[in-house]
Amino acid sequence: MRTGKLIDIECRCGEHLFRYFKAGKGRLIKLMIARITEDKVGLAGAGTFSRPLCPKCQKELGIIMMIHGEPALKLNQGTIQSIRI
Repeated sequence: MRTGKLIDIECRCGEHLFRYFKAGKGRLIKLMIARITEDKVGLAGAGTFSRPLCPKCQKELGIIMMIHGEPALKLNQGTIQSIRI
């Protein structure tokens, strides 16, 4: 079994965006697409260098990049808040 924690990620406007399995300590800087368990934005089919938006307020969440050979969403820090569940 993997060690880590599930966190809910919301936009600052309150819209629930993702449920993510976070491994390790520290701030949430990037979301590895493979670790997202619940996706309300639709990152699964998004291409590299696309910039997903919040469905409610249309703020840019970050940019999808290849990090360590895997697609990941590099977050804009001011647009999200995370809640541990």
